[in-house]
Amino acid sequence: MANVVLQRELHANVRRTRITYSALIDSQPAAIKCFRKPLFGLFHWQRARIKAHKIRNAGGPVPPVLYAGWVRELRCFGFATEFLEGYRSLRAALRESAGLEEQKQLLEKLAECIADLHQRGIEQPDGNLTNFLLGPSGDIKMVDEDDVRVFKVALTGRVAMLNLANVGARLPSGELPLYLRKAYVQARKDLQGEVEFDEQGFDHEVFRQKEQFRIKREARDAAPDREYD
Repeated sequence: MANVVLQRELHANVRRTRITYSALIDSQPAAIKCFRKPLFGLFHWQRARIKAHKIRNAGGPVPPVLYAGWVRELRCFGFATEFLEGYRSLRAALRESAGLEEQKQLLEKLAECIADLHQRGIEQPDGNLTNFLLGPSGDIKMVDEDDVRVFKVALTGRVAMLNLANVGARLPSGELPLYLRKAYVQARKDLQGEVEFDEQGFDHEVFRQKEQFRIKREARDAAPDREYD
């Protein structure tokens, strides 16, 4: 069993059944997701291990796994990857950008990353912009991988469109979702030539999902609208 030293909480889901901490795994910096409630957590921990193997076999842009096992301090199972020093979320990068042109450059990188994921048969169903981390050299890594789906073939058509729309719905209404769509379609063409993608359906789906997010936030008495959520 590795020596796990928890440092600080980084993120938690609403019910706090899954909490991510920065930690040291045998003195190596890591991000560890702890699956609380042992029996409930065991299922999700096992799923995380299986998904991690599939994603890395497919060549997904994810950090190396450092540990998957029991976390004695919290009495739960944990799944740890290398801590990505110097990386920040796409949400933070877009919020802190100097203006529209820089935002478009960031969205081009994100579109290329998602196009590559889809080409590899990988779908990140949670399009939250905190699940994509921008590195100091401009590369993007995907995190929060235990809910990721991995298919045997590339994503095309409606599945790819719905997945991209889930990301586009986190952007402010107007030009940016459309630019993300345009950059994604070009990136897919660069990877494999012509690809099936419902561009009109994308615009409708972004609007629909934005409304869903708004309703959910109101139900939780949260802010009704947050840019780059």
